[in-house]
Amino acid sequence: MKLFSHNDLDGKSCGIVAMLAIGEENVETFYCSHENINRRVANYIQLEQHKNTPVYITDIAVNDEVARQLEEEFEDGREIQLIDHHVTADHFNGYEWGFVEAKKEDGKLTSATSLLYEHFIEKGLLKDGGALKEFVELVRQYDTWEWFENENEDAKRLNDLFFLLPQGQFEKDMIERLKTEEHFRFSQTEETILQLEEDSRKAYIKKKQRQMAETWDSVYETGSEPYRIGIVHAESHHSELGNELNRENPHLDLIVILNIGGKRAGFRTIYDHVDVSKYAAQFGGGGHPKASGCTLTPEGFQRFVLPAFEIPPRRPDAHDNEQNVKENEKGTIFINHKKESTIVFRDSDQQWKLIHHHQPASETFSDFQSAENYVKRQYSSWLLNDDKAVEYLSNRLHIPFEETSANYSEMLDRFRSHLNKA
Repeated sequence: MKLFSHNDLDGKSCGIVAMLAIGEENVETFYCSHENINRRVANYIQLEQHKNTPVYITDIAVNDEVARQLEEEFEDGREIQLIDHHVTADHFNGYEWGFVEAKKEDGKLTSATSLLYEHFIEKGLLKDGGALKEFVELVRQYDTWEWFENENEDAKRLNDLFFLLPQGQFEKDMIERLKTEEHFRFSQTEETILQLEEDSRKAYIKKKQRQMAETWDSVYETGSEPYRIGIVHAESHHSELGNELNRENPHLDLIVILNIGGKRAGFRTIYDHVDVSKYAAQFGGGGHPKASGCTLTPEGFQRFVLPAFEIPPRRPDAHDNEQNVKENEKGTIFINHKKESTIVFRDSDQQWKLIHHHQPASETFSDFQSAENYVKRQYSSWLLNDDKAVEYLSNRLHIPFEETSANYSEMLDRFRSHLNKA
């Protein structure tokens, strides 16, 4: 068998499943990118010496021209099988040799690895169970981002290990382990490697949070209310970085991750109202609704690289505050690069309201998080630290710093009352 598959965890795990099903000596793999898959498949099927070799394509699709060539090979009696789970490949179900299924009837999302695993079970070449079944499930959860919803850190750690081990080592280690083990586990050495990687990643993400620029960008196709996007330059940890930046910045609709050296852009979201596969399609890319990417085109450069260069990053919220804290009904003070302050407070009608740049705003919110999201989306503001918040009130009320700090809650009330009267 000749297997063409994607070069990520899901794609390479298809190679592992195939080797366990029919033997390592019977599978030759090409792990491809979207840029070279068409050339590699077309060149291979044209060679006379390979005419009797079955061709499998998993976790990646070919263009229409190569699909027509595959159809001709299939009609001539060659074994061809394409297995994918991306909705953008759904049209391959029109071919007898194509099978694309993004989700099961019960709503369970699929991966190419899980589909190929089921394919070989149906053919009687694999048994459903053991460490392999657990491995396939970890791959599926990571690739579909169910690991995030299920808080399944082992799925994320498996992907970490995939990138940490030398090329070919991951495949070799997994095959040996899955042949013999009843349950899938990380070795002690792998646990140590993964912990070191986790510590490094946390520091990296913290640094990237401080570098991220935020701006507005148009919604694909609809042209309706624009997305608020975060743009960051990064060459590693793209999935974890996108996930963490989404969690830490709920006011953003999606994260754009730029790899200038690789001329790639990645898109990540955690929201159902955003489909980043459609967003990526604007630039000739694609992927999953919550994780997609594309080659960085000149249009993408204009849309993302220039704003990220020109816009100063919004500063991180102050940590460990004791006075200027979030959800303080009397008021929480935010500030931005323009030195515009925003106070979020709860009124007597139990609605959260804003005073922006010393002027009461008309917007009201049922919960603090919605109000905070609005402030960060509209004004690019961040939570002021305690000393700066006290200094802010002290200067505007003309009351000594120490007295303002000692009576902070009362001073907030006094300042808001002053603004409302003004």
